[in-house]
This record gives sequence, structure tokens and C-alpha cells, in this order.
Amino acid sequence: MITLAALLALAALQAPDDTLQQQIDALKVEKVAWRRIPWRTCLLDGLKASREEKKPVILWVFIDRPIDDERC
Repeated sequence: MITLAALLALAALQAPDDTLQQQIDALKVEKVAWRRIPWRTCLLDGLKASREEKKPVILWVFIDRPIDDERC
């Protein structure tokens, strides 16, 4: 079964650069909701804004640790 990604990859090999760019642009979504959110990189700034605007806070945390790390 051929997937959309495989078809696009095949087309990219056969298509000139401008055609490839047109295909890429056609797949992009212009107005994505999460891009309009004023993300904060500082937790304290986010908490302050949350209180002022009376809106909830979503905290996204990512810790990159080795899988064999036995710490909590």
C-alpha cells in the first residue's frame, strides 16, 4: 500500500524545485490555533498573566533523561 508520504517523496524526486515548494505550501495550514496562543517560557510570567486574565494555565514539562536513570 502506497501512502501519501511515499507519493509525495516520489513526486519530489521527479518534480522541479518550484513544484515541490507548491506541494509543500499546499499541505501547510495557515491558521493553526496553537500558534495564536501567547506562549510563555517563564512559569512566573505565565502564572501572573493567568491571574490577570482569569484563565487557566497549562504547564508542559519535558525532561530528557536516559531510560535507565533510576531517579524519581
